Amino acid sequence: MNDIETEDALRLLMAPAGSEPEGPRGWTRRKFLAAVGAGAAGGLAAGTFASDLLGFDLPEAWAGTPIGATDGILVVITFYGGVDGLNVVVPITNSLYYSQRPGLALAPAATLPLDASFGLHPQLTYLQQLWQSGQVAMVHGAGNPDADLSHFTSMGSWMRGRFGAGVSGTGWVGRWLDGLPANVAEMAAMSLGTGVSLQMTGSARRGLAVSPDGWLLGAEMQPADLRMYAGLRAMAAPAGRGVWHDLHSSVVRSQLDLASDVAPSLSPAVTGSEMVEKMTVAARLINANLGIRVLDIGLGGFDTHDNQAGKLSGLLEQFDDGLAAFFATLSPTFRSRTSLLTLSEFGRTSFSNGSNGTDHGTSNVMMVIGSNVKGGHYGQPSSLAVKNRWDRMVPTTDFRHVLGSCLDGWLGGSAATVLGAPSTDLGLFRYGPGGAPSAPPPPVVQPPSAGCEFVALSPRRLLDTRVGTGGRLGALQGGEAWRLAVAGREGVPDDAVAVVLNLTGADASTSCFVTVWPGGGERPGTSNLNLEPGPPVANFATVRLREGGLDLFVNAGETHLIVDVTGYFRAGSSTGFVPLGPDRLLDTRDGTGGRVGALGAGEAIELQATGALGIPSNATAVVVNLTGVLPSLGTYLSLYPAGGYRPGTSSLNLAAGTIRPNLVVCPIGA
Repeated sequence: MNDIETEDALRLLMAPAGSEPEGPRGWTRRKFLAAVGAGAAGGLAAGTFASDLLGFDLPEAWAGTPIGATDGILVVITFYGGVDGLNVVVPITNSLYYSQRPGLALAPAATLPLDASFGLHPQLTYLQQLWQSGQVAMVHGAGNPDADLSHFTSMGSWMRGRFGAGVSGTGWVGRWLDGLPANVAEMAAMSLGTGVSLQMTGSARRGLAVSPDGWLLGAEMQPADLRMYAGLRAMAAPAGRGVWHDLHSSVVRSQLDLASDVAPSLSPAVTGSEMVEKMTVAARLINANLGIRVLDIGLGGFDTHDNQAGKLSGLLEQFDDGLAAFFATLSPTFRSRTSLLTLSEFGRTSFSNGSNGTDHGTSNVMMVIGSNVKGGHYGQPSSLAVKNRWDRMVPTTDFRHVLGSCLDGWLGGSAATVLGAPSTDLGLFRYGPGGAPSAPPPPVVQPPSAGCEFVALSPRRLLDTRVGTGGRLGALQGGEAWRLAVAGREGVPDDAVAVVLNLTGADASTSCFVTVWPGGGERPGTSNLNLEPGPPVANFATVRLREGGLDLFVNAGETHLIVDVTGYFRAGSSTGFVPLGPDRLLDTRDGTGGRVGALGAGEAIELQATGALGIPSNATAVVVNLTGVLPSLGTYLSLYPAGGYRPGTSSLNLAAGTIRPNLVVCPIGA
C-alpha cells in the first residue's frame, strides 16, 4: 500500500489562510484575532496605535457577534497520525490486549484507574480528574465502517464527516457554518494554525486561520504605556470640531475600551509546549467573546510505527498539560458553554509490530469533555479477537454518530442536514450549553414483543459515586438525575435489552427515594429504593435499557449510589421475559389499584395484573418492586398467586415506622 506521511496528507487537506479585506493601515480580522489570542490587547490599543490603527473602521467590526447565553462552543482536537486508543483507554481486564502486544501493553497497576475494566495512560492525570468529576464521555469502538488505512483518504473522510459520497470538497463544520446567518458565521469557526482544515470549509463559508503564535505588537502595560493611554483618551474627547473629528475620537475611545475589557484575561504571553500554547490561546479567544463557536486544534506525531511507548507518552503529556492550561484559562462564564471533542483519522492495530510500535488500525476511542457532558462509557469496545495478527478490529460506533450528537446536542445544528443522513443521538450531554436542562426526553420505547433470555453474571460494579466508578464522583443531590451507561460495560453486551441490578443507597442525608428507569425516557412516579439516614439499604431492580443506559434519580437531600449488575436479558428465548418501564400497580395511600387505606393485620387483598400497564393477558408471572410504608408494628408481607394458598413465607419484612422495598417474582393466579 502506497501512502503519504501524515504531514503531507494534512497539507493537502488544508486551505491557506487566504486574503481578507484590510482595515486601517493593513489591519485584518485575522491579525486582530491573533493579537487577542497572544495577549497583546494592550498593544493593540496603544503600543502602535498612533502609526497603525488610526482609521474609521470601528474595532467592533472585527469582533463579530457575541455568543448567546445558551450557545455552545466546541473545541475540536484532532490527533493526526492515528492515536493508539488501546493505550489511551486501557482494557485492563482483557487478556488479548496483554497477549497481543508484549512490551507495549500497560499493566493495570501502571494505569490511572477509571473503573474495574479500564485505566488511563499514566500521563493523563488531569483527564482522570475530569473523568472522576463526571465530565468525560468515552465513546468506544469509534471508526469509519468504510475504513481506509491511507492517512490522506481516511483523514479526508473524517474531515468530511458525511454519510455517503456527497460533496467531496466540504467538511462537517463548514457545512454547519453554511447554515448560519452571515453576521454570525463570519467569526463562528477558526483553525489555530497557518491554514484552514477541510473540516472547517463549507460550500459558501469557511473558518478563519490564526497562528497560535499570535502577531505580537510588543506592548507592555508599563507606567509609560498607561500614561500614553490616558493621553490618547484625553485627546479623543469630543471637542465640537465637526463630524470627522468626532468620528475619529469615537474610534480611539472604542479601541481603548476594547483593550481595557479584554486585556486582563489575555496576558501574560504563553509559554510551554505546543498544546499548552494552542489550548491557552483557544481559551483566551473564547473569553474575549468574539463570536467563536468552533475552534479547530491539531496535534501531530501519532503515527507510531516504531518505539511507540516513549513517543505516545510525550504526546499524551502534551495533551494533558494542554487540557489543564485550557480549563485554568477559561473564564467561568464560558465553562458551561464549552465542550471539547477528540478524534483521529484512525486507530492502531491490537497487535504490536516488530519495531515496538503499532500499525494503522480501524477502531478507536473518541472523547467528549466538558462540565455539561454526561460522563461515562458509551458504545461497545471493539473485539480484539481478530483471526490473525494483521487483521483490524471492527468499529462498533460510526464516528459520524458522535459528530451528529455534538451538532444536535451542543451546537444546535441540524445533524441530518450537515451529515447527509440522520444520525443516532448518543446522549453525550447532561445539559445543554449554559447549564439549562436539555430538551424534554422522548417517550419510553414500547417493550419488545419477543421474550428474552437471561444471562447471569458475577456481580460487577457499574457505579460507585463514593470513588468515581462509572464517571460520577460525589453524592447525587435532591432533584438530580444521572445517566449511567450500561451496554458495553462489565460484561453487558451492546444488544442487551434489560439488566438485573443490585441498587444500594449509602450516607443519605435525609429521608429520600431513588428511582431507576430506561435512559432518556420519561421518569416514572415510582421508587426502587427508600432511604433514611443511617446504614446503607439495598434492593434488586430489573430495568429495561434504552440507548444503552439507565437514569437514576434522588428526590431529596443527597445520597451516594452503588450499582452492581448481576445479569442481563437479550432478545430471543423461551424464557419469555418482557421488560417494561416501571409503573405503579398499587398504592394504598392514594387508591391506585383500587384500594384506599392501609392493610390491617391478617388482611389479604387481590390485585389485578393482566391487562394493566401493558401486561398481556397470557402473562404467567410478574416482576414487581414491593414496598411497605410506615407500619404501626413490626410485620411482614406475603405476595402470592390469587386463588392459591397463602405460603408460610414472607416477601418483605418491615420494622415499625420504616419504608422498605424488595424485588419479587410472583406467578399470576386465577
